Amino acid sequence: MNWIVEAAQSADPRKDRVILENPAAVKELDELLIKTYYPPIRRALQETGYPYSSVDDDAIPIESRWSGPELGRCLTFMLFDEFAGAILRGSLTRSRSGFMFGREFFLGLPATTEPSFLFRIMAEEAFAGMMPSLTIQPSRLHPEWDTYYCITLESGAGISGGPWTLDQAAIGNIEQTIATSVEMYKSTIDGFATMADVEKFIELARKCFEAS
Repeated sequence: MNWIVEAAQSADPRKDRVILENPAAVKELDELLIKTYYPPIRRALQETGYPYSSVDDDAIPIESRWSGPELGRCLTFMLFDEFAGAILRGSLTRSRSGFMFGREFFLGLPATTEPSFLFRIMAEEAFAGMMPSLTIQPSRLHPEWDTYYCITLESGAGISGGPWTLDQAAIGNIEQTIATSVEMYKSTIDGFATMADVEKFIELARKCFEAS
């Protein structure tokens, strides 16, 4: 327990709150994220052909997150369209015994969108465990695009088990989510013309955003 004493001694007494983290656990988890997870995540993002951020060779962004009774270290990334609009945000939190992968998909639609299309997505039973959110406001980045409605789909998946199973399951989950999110985005670039278009989008979204 020497690390606890050392961390306490080096803490800033002017602060009201001190967080103690086992440096060995931080190092172990960070190496796992950088060496095992970072390469396939970066490759999957590159293969989309779309811009991405927060995954950089020189400064891979990793932060601490509480993961049940254990320390978790989190790697976050984002995927954008060619106009810098957000498509997907992914957050992988890895502890010594498990992982949690959270994802958010951002669907932008024009003001002319038929309200029944919005209601259909919001009411989809597959998303009931984590209800979609709807924001109504003109795009602040590019008002000329007439993006007026924004629906955010959220979901998360995680398991605990043997290291190989954990890592392969997490990487597979992330790769599928990135690929599916691009399919979802491409199916909605021109908005929805018919309810059949909406159903196609929902069918794609169920693959990764169905909430249990």
